Amino acid sequence: MRVEVDTLFQVRAARGSVVLGGEPHVVHCHYYNHFLQTSIEDAEDLYPVEEVLVGTAQEIGHSLFRRLFAELDVRDVGRRKALVESIYSTCGFGKVDLGGVNSEGGTLATPYEHYAYTYVATFPPRPPHKRGVAYFSQGYLAGALEAIYDLPLGSMGSRQVACLTKGDSEVRWEFFRLNHPLPLSPSVGEGRYEEAELYQPSFTRVPMRQIRDAVLRLPLGPDSETGLIEAFGVVLTRLPGNYYSLISERHLRRMVEAVGPEVADVVLDMLIESGHVCAFNTLGGVMQSAEWDAIVRPHLDGPESWIYGISAVLPALGWGIVQISVPPTPASWRLSLKNWYESTAIGALSHPALDHSPFARGLFSGIMALVYVARLHEQQVMFDGALYRNLFQNGRRYEGTFVESRLAGGTADVMEVKTK
Repeated sequence: MRVEVDTLFQVRAARGSVVLGGEPHVVHCHYYNHFLQTSIEDAEDLYPVEEVLVGTAQEIGHSLFRRLFAELDVRDVGRRKALVESIYSTCGFGKVDLGGVNSEGGTLATPYEHYAYTYVATFPPRPPHKRGVAYFSQGYLAGALEAIYDLPLGSMGSRQVACLTKGDSEVRWEFFRLNHPLPLSPSVGEGRYEEAELYQPSFTRVPMRQIRDAVLRLPLGPDSETGLIEAFGVVLTRLPGNYYSLISERHLRRMVEAVGPEVADVVLDMLIESGHVCAFNTLGGVMQSAEWDAIVRPHLDGPESWIYGISAVLPALGWGIVQISVPPTPASWRLSLKNWYESTAIGALSHPALDHSPFARGLFSGIMALVYVARLHEQQVMFDGALYRNLFQNGRRYEGTFVESRLAGGTADVMEVKTK
């Protein structure tokens, strides 16, 4: 039974967010998803990374569906399962059939799961000693099962037993009731959110709100067979933003506990690099897409206008509001972030390990490199390894720093991006 769920997403324009079941959802591509996950997974010899990757998803899945069932007054188990299945596909996670599981657990299998399917299609073969890659779905579905059967958070255990990346024909998980619940915490939901208007700079004719609203209306729907979203030359997900934020913060904290404070800079650099990966693949794809040409490009007349244009797109992706009060130049860019999803989620934690958003530092540095180094406003480029190394890995051209950060006790998130 297919349930129509697009209307359940709530656009909160004053926050630059899109909410479902109390969880802000953000658009990201498979390159970013894999870079962040693999970077965390590489620490598996230092601490049990599955506790972060699976446990965080389980917290969010449980909180999301528990709230959504209550909001919609959905009490029937069959209807609850149908709603979970539909949201799973609508968000681009793939296809799943919950008919074979019950309150004691069971087995779920699918040939279409975002992380596994895109890994096999995009990257070299996975090393034999590695486990399957479907950590997010494992936890998300475990939390969903707990919500479906009104079970406490942490009462459902899970494990991956097959994966496309291991040469199997499907991804398969086993779920089972635990005698002692996992030490999990409810999701932070909308976190320490803030509200603001999307500022219209007087020094540009780029219509910020018009572009945001047009992108919000784009039909970013999944393929009916696979449940995957292909757009802008990448495979997208509408994944709960708290997942990205919390696995980043928890990974840093666990690494410092395992190794010592000297490892913090290494982990931070990796998180910043994830922002570069996102700028290059997700936003680079957006800025060379047919949708960009139709919605944004008619309003552009120079390199700075491309910065305004992509900044107007970001609230429609659920990332928060970018305020530009001073014109950017090839040497520097000063901007304010309102309700930036990483700061908003982490700011709801007690004594977080992060005092700023490393993702934002990499992302906005990457935008500057795409505009002023790759010069997307002048030419179509090939988004390949050579271009990426030129822009980022062979010495980053730009460095983003926080002048003020909400996570460090400030009243706002203010960034400067400058040439190195």
